[in-house]
Amino acid sequence: MTARRRLFLPTLARHLTGEFLRAFALTMLAFVAIYILAEFFDRFDDFLRHDASASTIVRAFLYKIPSIVLQTTPVAVLAGALAGLGLLARNNEFVALRSCGVSLWQIAGPLAVVAIGIGVATFVWGETVVPASARQWNQIWNQEVRKRTGPAGVFAGREVWFHGRAGFYNVNRIAPGRRKLYGLTVYQMRRDEFRPSRVIESKEAEWKDGAWVLSPDARTVRLGSDGVREEAGVPQGFVLPESLDDFRVVAVEPAEFSYSMLRRQIRSLRAKGVDASESWVDLHLKIATPAASLIMMLLAIPLVARGTRATSLPAAFGLGFAVGVTYFFVVGFSRALGQANAFPPLLAAWTANGIFMLVAGYYFAAAD
Repeated sequence: MTARRRLFLPTLARHLTGEFLRAFALTMLAFVAIYILAEFFDRFDDFLRHDASASTIVRAFLYKIPSIVLQTTPVAVLAGALAGLGLLARNNEFVALRSCGVSLWQIAGPLAVVAIGIGVATFVWGETVVPASARQWNQIWNQEVRKRTGPAGVFAGREVWFHGRAGFYNVNRIAPGRRKLYGLTVYQMRRDEFRPSRVIESKEAEWKDGAWVLSPDARTVRLGSDGVREEAGVPQGFVLPESLDDFRVVAVEPAEFSYSMLRRQIRSLRAKGVDASESWVDLHLKIATPAASLIMMLLAIPLVARGTRATSLPAAFGLGFAVGVTYFFVVGFSRALGQANAFPPLLAAWTANGIFMLVAGYYFAAAD
């Protein structure tokens, strides 16, 4: 028997992956169902207040499912591995395997390959299906449920363009959490001609005390018959009449971007001197989230090998849910630190994975 065959035992691999995939499918369905129910009751008051129709609610949640699948996959991998392998442990198959000289690495090998495949599939899913479905979800939620029509002529891509009450706006990035607009340009047109009379540019605008405050380095470019004149500051009496809620309607969420789109947006923001720390963290998370599937698998295997009591589907589901909540708490906390520039973006995105990888390594060393 070659070294390669000793590390990879085909019959064992098929048996382990079959048990895992069955449990994984069940736990994924359970997590998606619980997520939808929790989201529904969380938004129930909004549905009643705005008299949303049943068809609107159903369509909204259908478009929400791809994002839910993306977020819950790592936790489902953990719970599925605990349930599938726990069943083998309850039948003493793990003891028999170890008695026959099968190492923990030979058990982990095929399962790690499956977890890598799930991670790759999750990344592709997040690049192809999730951005389009997330845009539809936000559109239904804002326009059909909450009846926020927003400014006219909305186009969402790497940047946001729309026709506002003070002219045509171009915004590089809308950050509702920070109450800011980054890379704001306002094109004001002549009354009877479709030609700009002046252009107002500001690196950022902040929503304070019910009004937008433009950055001190804002400038105005006047386009007249006598040529182009540039002035520091904004025209006297100029205000943005739209509120922060108006801009929320056209804000593009990170889930609506693919990895390549978000990377292009970051390059555009940096070229214009705009803070892109939030986008950098979200960019790294697009890799870190799929990679968590492998980490969760490597955590589950030694837990089962050491005799964890999660040998039934409900117990595995409960333990997986508890670990998943902890994981996403760490992700949310480190993401916030990264967006506040307290952590480097790469560290902020991978902190949770690093912590759980250390835990998995500890249990692996203890179980082997």
